[in-house]
Amino acid sequence: MRRAEVVDGIALSTHVQPIFSLSHQREIGYEALLRGRKEASGTEPPGDEPLLGPFDLFGRAIVAGTVAELDRQSHLTHLRSAAAFLPAAQWLFVNMNPATFTHTGYAREFAARTRDAGLAPEQLVIEVLESGGTDVERIAGATRAFRAEGFLVAVDDFGAGHSNVDRLLTMRPDIVKLDRSLVRVQSGPKRAHLSDWVLPKLVDLLHQSGMFVVAEGIETREDLLLAARANVDFVQGYLLGRPCEGLAPGGAATALIEEAFDTLAQTRRSERLTRDLLLMPYRAGLAQAARRLAGGASGESACAEILSLPSTVSCFFLDEAGREFMPALPGACAKRRSERFAPIADPSRGRWDNRTYFVDACAQPQQIITSAPYLSVTGTSLCVTLAIATRRGERTVVAGVDLDWRRLAETERTPLP
Repeated sequence: MRRAEVVDGIALSTHVQPIFSLSHQREIGYEALLRGRKEASGTEPPGDEPLLGPFDLFGRAIVAGTVAELDRQSHLTHLRSAAAFLPAAQWLFVNMNPATFTHTGYAREFAARTRDAGLAPEQLVIEVLESGGTDVERIAGATRAFRAEGFLVAVDDFGAGHSNVDRLLTMRPDIVKLDRSLVRVQSGPKRAHLSDWVLPKLVDLLHQSGMFVVAEGIETREDLLLAARANVDFVQGYLLGRPCEGLAPGGAATALIEEAFDTLAQTRRSERLTRDLLLMPYRAGLAQAARRLAGGASGESACAEILSLPSTVSCFFLDEAGREFMPALPGACAKRRSERFAPIADPSRGRWDNRTYFVDACAQPQQIITSAPYLSVTGTSLCVTLAIATRRGERTVVAGVDLDWRRLAETERTPLP
């Protein structure tokens, strides 16, 4: 069963790279990676030929017109190799060409070959590169066919090329492997924005859609921290384990994951304290403004102190329907309105009762609610909103203050969370 498959005079073999669960802090599977070596000629001793990687092997196959044959033979190679080493409670991730994946009947054929090799389909995760050049309905049908045979299906390199969420939601894989460009920590404000905000939102969306998430290309401790902070499920990369012919001990990787979790726990405590300190004068100012409003004071006199604080963009006053009942007041950090954003600059006729801060404030009267940082729809600033519901005469009103979060953090020389 472990004889080498040979394609175009090249003997195929399997190297494996471990994949770790962050929460379990151990290996949960291995990706099978194709390697090949030219068969020795009569003049060269066996083993002296250089080892070929998948790019070389499939590059040669494209030229020779044997991609389909090489793809299928690689699957046999991986199955026969894995039968000798794969632990019962771990997955084997096997790459599959989209044309092979969508070929009619191949799901059933591959299931039979998997069982013939001594493995169960439930032990395998089929990795397929979802690209804009493949009919999404066809690839979704193939996903259902492989899943019906017991396999799990993963989309590889999501976030590169023509990947998009709509096609992903149509395909409905079990696992999504994020392209390394999404989890590689680099310098610069745009990368910081991706690290802090976009990646965790993307992971949340995939989780809510019922998909596990793998972060590939983890090469540094910073990459691992980013992946853990974004709440991905599984990680893979040179930092944790390089491809090799057999199973390597994972103790060093487990220690690195433990270190990342300890660092994140400490960072969360520090950020929580920092945020509380940054917002303390604004929370006190809003509480004072709410008391004055309840006593019948005008908006200007009620909010005089908080409007003068350096990061205050504006104070606003909403009725029970979420509409302004008094004009919003500009604060010390108010920006000149840009003509480019004139259509969204005026909030006075809007309805804001669908905002989380409004809902939470009404549900917890007299308690100050703090939003997460978000992009304000009436401007271009990253904004944090404080809100409080109180009584003004016979009506419930919500008073709030919008803060420029970047200005606040920069003023205090504190990194954004």
